[in-house]
Amino acid sequence: MFLNLLSDFSSYFVSVFVVVDPFAVVPIFLTITEKYTQHDRELVSRKAGIISTVMLLVFAYTGMAIFNLFGISLPAFQIAGGILLFLLGWAQLNAARRRVRAEEEHESMERDDIYIFPLAMPLLAGPGAISTVVLLASKIESWQGYAVLTVAILMAMLATYMTLRMAPLLQRLLHQTGLNLITRIMGVLLTAIAIQFIINGVTEVVKLLGFSIP
Repeated sequence: MFLNLLSDFSSYFVSVFVVVDPFAVVPIFLTITEKYTQHDRELVSRKAGIISTVMLLVFAYTGMAIFNLFGISLPAFQIAGGILLFLLGWAQLNAARRRVRAEEEHESMERDDIYIFPLAMPLLAGPGAISTVVLLASKIESWQGYAVLTVAILMAMLATYMTLRMAPLLQRLLHQTGLNLITRIMGVLLTAIAIQFIINGVTEVVKLLGFSIP
């Protein structure tokens, strides 16, 4: 039982951390906070981390209920979510994943609440991350599973916060090339996760059609 929960935690943690990919956020974060002191940067990253974590937890617990309200089945969402994550993963493989538009990034430099937009949403809790937590939660059938998913989201977002807090150091140590390399590695993992979601969805559709799967 414990080993199963530990395995689930590892899977959930990796899935959430990979799709959030804070290393890809580091350059944008440093750009929109270039006039901030280190203390202010830490404050902004903390607020953004809290807001994005709450958003992901809310969707993890209510996401499928919302989709059911609109008549969206789990297999359909698995396939659609898998395709979305695949596109994001492919973009990360090419280090071309655009988190925000150029005009949005410029606008954010004039805002006092950048921890809400664009940091919390869409940089951290974007469509990919929201889809991921909803898909992960859709497979859970016990309170222990939800507890493990909750802890995994909290730990993944804590790691994200720590990454943003160390953003200036990471930029100096890794430079843009190193950050792009990590993003590409994240892209490989995200693509694999996306394909698994698609396979799960297609498998359920096949079963619904009455075909047996060996």
